[in-house]
Amino acid sequence: MQKMQATLERPKRMRVSKVAIRGFLRGQIVDGKTGKVLGDTSWIENSLSNQGLTALAAWLGQVAGSSGINYGRLGTQTAAFNMTQTDIIGATASFASLSLSTSGTCTMTATVSFSSTMLGASCNVGAAGLFYTNSAGTLFCGQTFATSQWNTNQNFNLTYQVRFATA
Repeated sequence: MQKMQATLERPKRMRVSKVAIRGFLRGQIVDGKTGKVLGDTSWIENSLSNQGLTALAAWLGQVAGSSGINYGRLGTQTAAFNMTQTDIIGATASFASLSLSTSGTCTMTATVSFSSTMLGASCNVGAAGLFYTNSAGTLFCGQTFATSQWNTNQNFNLTYQVRFATA
């Protein structure tokens, strides 16, 4: 009886794909009546949370109970964002539903406007995040920025981009 041995070899020119995920946010405080921009963070790179990366993998695999991002939230947090966070510290407004779109450049854009009526009193806003549900503990990504005074006669417009690219 002859022994059979099988070996698997990787083709010499096998193409390997690497995917990079980067997120960016931009916040603008605008006058509630005129719409004039009063403050602008410009584009800031944000961080995906550990929980967000796990949830993204579950969503891509259509694991039961998984879902995409649906809400935005602002906070007074000034300490650097930590990947182990599950919420934004010092929430300043309730969760707000996102408007989502994608582009041909592998970018998902989420926009949300927090109206002055969502704000009980003026505060210094310094953090933003995206969430899967409208409850604490479901943070996908977030970041802190230079704090700005957000007054009850102003709105806060938030734009997030999650960009996918081959590395």
